[in-house]
Amino acid sequence: GWVEEYQGPLDKGELQNWYHALKEAFRCKLIMYSYRNFKEYFNTEKLSYEELSEKINALYQVIDNIPEAWNRWEVFFTENQLRKLTSDVEWHAKISRCLKKDFDDLCDFDALCNELHSYEITVANAVLEALGTYQEQAYEELLLNSLKLQWIDHIETKYPVLRSVSSRKFKQMEADLQNNIREKLRISNEILLVRARERVYENVEYNRLNNRVTYREINHQVTKQRRIWPLRKLIAQHSDELFDLIPCWMASPEAVSAIFPMQQLFDIVIFDEASQCFTERGIPAMFRGKQMVVAGDSKQLRPNDLYKARWEEIEEEDIALEVDSLLELSEQYLMNIQLKGHYRSKKPELIAFSNTHFYKNGLRLLPDRKLVNNQLPAIKYIKLDGAWENNTNSQEAAKVIELIQQLTREQPAKSIGVVTFNARQQELILDLIDEVVATGKFSVPEGLLVKNIENVQGDERDIIIFSTAYAPNKAGKMVLQFGSLNVAGGENRLNVAITRAREQIYMVTSIWPDQLNTEKVKNQGPKLLK
Repeated sequence: GWVEEYQGPLDKGELQNWYHALKEAFRCKLIMYSYRNFKEYFNTEKLSYEELSEKINALYQVIDNIPEAWNRWEVFFTENQLRKLTSDVEWHAKISRCLKKDFDDLCDFDALCNELHSYEITVANAVLEALGTYQEQAYEELLLNSLKLQWIDHIETKYPVLRSVSSRKFKQMEADLQNNIREKLRISNEILLVRARERVYENVEYNRLNNRVTYREINHQVTKQRRIWPLRKLIAQHSDELFDLIPCWMASPEAVSAIFPMQQLFDIVIFDEASQCFTERGIPAMFRGKQMVVAGDSKQLRPNDLYKARWEEIEEEDIALEVDSLLELSEQYLMNIQLKGHYRSKKPELIAFSNTHFYKNGLRLLPDRKLVNNQLPAIKYIKLDGAWENNTNSQEAAKVIELIQQLTREQPAKSIGVVTFNARQQELILDLIDEVVATGKFSVPEGLLVKNIENVQGDERDIIIFSTAYAPNKAGKMVLQFGSLNVAGGENRLNVAITRAREQIYMVTSIWPDQLNTEKVKNQGPKLLK
């Protein structure tokens, strides 16, 4: 409708002009139809040419300042962002809110950009181009990773020997070191055996008939069938020959007093677990040696004199009579060395509590790489709704049995231990294990341990399951009887119990921590349990 029908003369030039105008009008209409939403406002079917021209001219006036504004805003936005701003209303509103909120930070950012060197800007742009879309965290990770790689390259250039770490040469060196360590251990064992054999025969004496005199009497005593000497007499009469044959002995302090004469028979006497050794039982063993090493942990169990007779009469003030354990006595006189290496826990979480509350963060450990990278938690808290009855919790005991069966199926190679907070709960769990085994549906896993916090010191397992047993009674009332945990030094029992696991702990309990009312409790045990 924009081009009228041809009414002029049949002239070639005129006809070509009319046809060209018709073609241009048709092309213009196609272009207008191609614009999104254009037809709605510029309907070429209904508008005359004059009306359409008027509208387009008005549109030109409206958009006349857009190129200038576009050039102005290109300083702050990319072309894609500007196109999105002019087409997406929601994104436009979001950008407006962000500008109001972060304007000061953006100004600081611009100031920082102005201070950057050209190579720093080049690096930043390279990071943006590498990632493409806007991913703030990905930008940071890529930049930090690039910096680390560049730092490694710088250090390796400075110290070329470090380049071997990332090569097969280093792996070969590592394998050689491991082989050498194994070989050293093997040779060390052989050297010890050779030296032990040398002690046996280096002072051997023979008579003029070439009969061996050394060891003859001791051989007679240990092979005769009657009138056998007591061990104490045998050691007293033939200590030199006996110690040449057997240079290293292991015995309890009571056994030392019973079988060894009161003489300096040994070059060195070593006490282990000295925190559990009564002073009066350890002192006699000291006199059997020329040197002494006392090893123990004051944060673990102290000597227990329950059902044991002790000499209580004190005639004079003596520090040796005022302390219970040999470890406490030794601390008064001997140099004290704190061992810092912790080798049992393969995950830091397992030793973290004791390290903080008992050892003043003095322990250091080398965690197992595979376990540390495993996202499974080292400690699992299993909350039940059990009830406290006759100093036991039957629901917790049943859950413990279920856990043992589950772990035995899923991780048959792992050793399992159960630790309870009183002896009655321990007995209940042992009874339930016997019942399950009697059905023939379950066999006790090898090395299964079921103990309470009184007698678990010295043991360790891959997985430890705790059963606190504490719970409201059937009436819903909490009656807290902490038992030995609430006596002086009871916190040491807790420390021992919670450091038995190598890999994982399951805490099976019927209470939440805030249900433990420990405000009026005198000693630290219950408070640390909470």
